[in-house]
Amino acid sequence: MQTLVMEERKAKSKLKKTLYVNPPLPPFTKGGMGGLVLCLLLFALSSLLISIGGCSSKDHFVRPQTDMSKIRRIAVLPFENLTSDEYASEKIRRIVITELLSRNRDVIEPGEVTRLLRESKIKSLGSIKTAEVQDLGKALGVDAVMMGSVEAFGIGRGVSVTYPEVTINLRLLETSSGNIIWSMRHTSGGAGFWSRHFGSEGMSLSEAAGRAVRESIKTLF
Repeated sequence: MQTLVMEERKAKSKLKKTLYVNPPLPPFTKGGMGGLVLCLLLFALSSLLISIGGCSSKDHFVRPQTDMSKIRRIAVLPFENLTSDEYASEKIRRIVITELLSRNRDVIEPGEVTRLLRESKIKSLGSIKTAEVQDLGKALGVDAVMMGSVEAFGIGRGVSVTYPEVTINLRLLETSSGNIIWSMRHTSGGAGFWSRHFGSEGMSLSEAAGRAVRESIKTLF
């Protein structure tokens, strides 16, 4: 009996030493369940910040069964300006023309387009008719005309920083049918979480405009 008591005491003593050296992990230590929950919460928060802090957004349409490789010659019409910058639409128009040329498309000289529009007496490009698009195509000898608007073009202010914001809306109309075969609404820069609080990595307004146009045309050609 004494032997059993002695062995029991030794076992309890050994167990106490083991618990002292390797105590159980409390709920919120790094390796415990609380640590796992904390890691998951941090991951979710990071994903959320990334998703709301993006510096561009876009939405585009392409008419099914349209062969864009056949669109070789384009006329870029004057864009509608919905901003407070009176030169915004012309700035974007020039960037669009340059981008199209860089993608091996023939673009009608803007002055020639303006002259023909004046002679044709089209009242509003925003409500241009199918027959008028077809007539422009024949007169200019183009496969398509590009129209659009500039919805935002300027510098916004965040908590302690500034950031550029450019939003464009482009449409490509096939001159043989007068139908819209491609459209794109794209925002570059803008008031995302990171740009409002930490700036937009030094991106200028002209760089934001170039990015908006470049990323838009990339979905076309």
